[in-house]
Amino acid sequence: MVDWVISVVESTPPWAVYLVVWGVIYGEAAALIGLILPGETVLLAGAVAAAIGPTNIGWLITGACFAAVLGDWTGYMLGRRSGERITHSRLGSWIGEERWNRAEELIRNGGVVAVIGARWIGYVRTVTPFVAGMSQMPTKQYLFANVLGGVVWVVVVGVTGYAVGETIGATLLLYLGFAAAVVVLGYFAFRWWRQRDKSEIGSTSAE
Repeated sequence: MVDWVISVVESTPPWAVYLVVWGVIYGEAAALIGLILPGETVLLAGAVAAAIGPTNIGWLITGACFAAVLGDWTGYMLGRRSGERITHSRLGSWIGEERWNRAEELIRNGGVVAVIGARWIGYVRTVTPFVAGMSQMPTKQYLFANVLGGVVWVVVVGVTGYAVGETIGATLLLYLGFAAAVVVLGYFAFRWWRQRDKSEIGSTSAE
């Protein structure tokens, strides 16, 4: 299995790795992809691919920095312009009021520090840009936190993945792939369970 993974990585053109990693990182906040597929997993996988394949880690990290900053900036602008509409939409209800409230509390109490720290807290990283925009956080203040937090996050995760990939290699890719599959399946299972629970409550209330 490991040999097969190595052969696949070595035959994958670098542009394909860049496209997937940069696209997911950009969409993590801009399109809320991070609620389904964590950006760290994809970035780590890309860094490991760079360690054992033809992908250049320098280009990967540079592009990922831009993608992270631009993705969160997109989320921030969407939050400023249509935040209330998004939170009250079907997508907003799927995210859940608790997640919105937690992110809003972090922004209100922490400001710049909260935006930088949110990069390291799973789903909070995904919704924080929207909440920062909705809260009318000053643009210059958010931009500073976004750039600093995004670059540090990408560099640390990317370099770590590359360093570990040089040691463990394809084995780590297998673990990351399995972890990503578990996260995605778990997410949809949770959504299904939650929807079924709401339906049962609605049926009981109707009776």
